[in-house]
Amino acid sequence: MDEYSHIPVLLNEALFYLQPKPGQNIVDATLGGGGYSMAIVRSVGEKGKVLSIDLDQDAIENQTAKNVKLNVKNLTLAHGNFAHIDRIVKNHGFPPPDGIVADLGLSSYELDQGGRGMSFQKQEILDMRFDRSAESEDARWLLNNKSEKELIKIFENYGEEKFSRQIARKIKVAENDIKYTTELYQIITDSLPKPVKHKAAGSARRIFQALRIAVNHELENLESFLPKAFDLLAPGGRLVVVSFQSLEDRQVKQFFNSLAKGCVCPIDFPQCVCGKNPQGKILTKKPVTASEQELKNNLRSNSAKLRAIIKN
Repeated sequence: MDEYSHIPVLLNEALFYLQPKPGQNIVDATLGGGGYSMAIVRSVGEKGKVLSIDLDQDAIENQTAKNVKLNVKNLTLAHGNFAHIDRIVKNHGFPPPDGIVADLGLSSYELDQGGRGMSFQKQEILDMRFDRSAESEDARWLLNNKSEKELIKIFENYGEEKFSRQIARKIKVAENDIKYTTELYQIITDSLPKPVKHKAAGSARRIFQALRIAVNHELENLESFLPKAFDLLAPGGRLVVVSFQSLEDRQVKQFFNSLAKGCVCPIDFPQCVCGKNPQGKILTKKPVTASEQELKNNLRSNSAKLRAIIKN
């Protein structure tokens, strides 16, 4: 296996808002290349514990090898979906976490070396599944079996692509099943009006993003993860989430706002009758973004947005 590489985005900022301390128990809900996990391991020390989760078996195997090489003893690895974080924490007998962090971005390995068809820049089979050990539909199946109307919905909702209808139509009239990333990219290019064909790469990025989100049920998993993660936190525990596209960031923002708001009574009620109190305090008034230096060092940090909340 090629090295599971990934430059952790907003690492210093994530550690600042997570504030891991010696002896604490922290969950890294998205292990990836292990950048966050290893930094947290150093912060919590030998008396602390870290539980790291990933849906990608390659990520687990890579970190397992690192743990042996570096003699890391307080990092537990769990292969699974962070949408089931409550079950995973319980199954591993992990204490109520003092902090949970989730980096929702793809690793460099998944994008460049995984052979999963995540990128249109080289020919690969259209798979896009994070967990290839699961018997689930991949991007190739989705493209060739979903109706035109269903594809339009995926491209519009998850990719916010202006030419979703033209692209979906072209896919469904293709003579053969679409198998490779390069075939899909050519169809996307052919679907665009002449004046914007030179912008095909932008449309392709949005279509590939939409397919990946649909294949892996990313927004549904995030919707499930957020309340479970917050409920698991010990009092005073912190939840830090780094997102890379507007749909995810919007979801995180709305969830955090609902926790911080408390009362849901109509504005014209003279006094509160719902009895709901704020459950947390938002630590980031605006999303935290990458510094100029990080943007220079890592182009993939460009769209990253970090939000954090502390549990009352």
